[in-house]
Amino acid sequence: MNKPAKADAFQKANRRSAVPIYDALRRSIISMELKPGADLDEKSLVAMFGVSRTPVREALIRLAAEGLVDIRLNRGASVASLDLQVLQSIFEAGDLIEKAIMRLACLRRTADDLRDVERIMHEFEDDMGRKDIPAMVESNSRFHLRIAEASGNKYFLDCYRRILADHERIAQIWYAHNIVLTTGSANSIIAQQHREILEALENRDAERGETLSKQHADLCKDGVRDILSAGEKVLADISVITVDLEPAQ
Repeated sequence: MNKPAKADAFQKANRRSAVPIYDALRRSIISMELKPGADLDEKSLVAMFGVSRTPVREALIRLAAEGLVDIRLNRGASVASLDLQVLQSIFEAGDLIEKAIMRLACLRRTADDLRDVERIMHEFEDDMGRKDIPAMVESNSRFHLRIAEASGNKYFLDCYRRILADHERIAQIWYAHNIVLTTGSANSIIAQQHREILEALENRDAERGETLSKQHADLCKDGVRDILSAGEKVLADISVITVDLEPAQ
C-alpha cells in the first residue's frame, strides 16, 4: 500500500485523533493515489501514522460511511471500487437529486447563500487558473454542496454528500484529462455553467436551474464516456498529474 499524503507529518506529530488520519486517507483516495480496490491494512496504517488501532478504525468507519471505503467481515478494508456499475449508479442518483436540489435552492436561497455560492465559484475559477487539480475538485464540491445547503432539505443534503464523495474521484480524472483552459474547452464550459447556475439562483429561476443542472451533469458524463473509450480498467490504471503541469522551459 502506498503511503498516503502527509502521513509522515502526522506520524511525527504522533496525533491520536482520527481526524488527521481520515483527512490523509481521504485525500489519497480522492486523488487516486490509493487506487479503487486497494487494500487498507489496519496494521500498516497503525505503523504508518504511529497511532493505536482505535483512531485508524474510526477513520476507516467514517470513510466507509461516505462510501469511499468498503469494510467486510473477516476481509478487512479496501478502497471502494469505481467501475462501470458504480458510475451508472452515481449518475442516476445524481441526475435526480441535483435537479431537485437546484429547484428548491432557486426558490429558497437567501442573500447569504448567494454570496457564499459566488465566493466559492470564484475560488474554483482561481484554482482552475492555477491548474491545481486537487483544489479544483475540492472547490467544485463546495460549490455544489453549498447549493444543496441552500435547498433547505436535510435529506437531500445528506444523500448528496454521499454522492459527492464518489463524484470527487470522477472529477479528479475529469479535470486531469481536461486541464486545457482555452475558450470552448471542457473546463471553460464548466466555469461558464457555474456562472449560469449562479444567475438562475439569483433570478429564482427554478426551471432554468433544473435545465442547467442536467446540462452540467451531461457534460461530466460525456467526458467520462470519452475517458472510458480506452476500456473500463483505465479507472484503476490512470495516473493523475497534480503538479508541474506546465512544460519545462
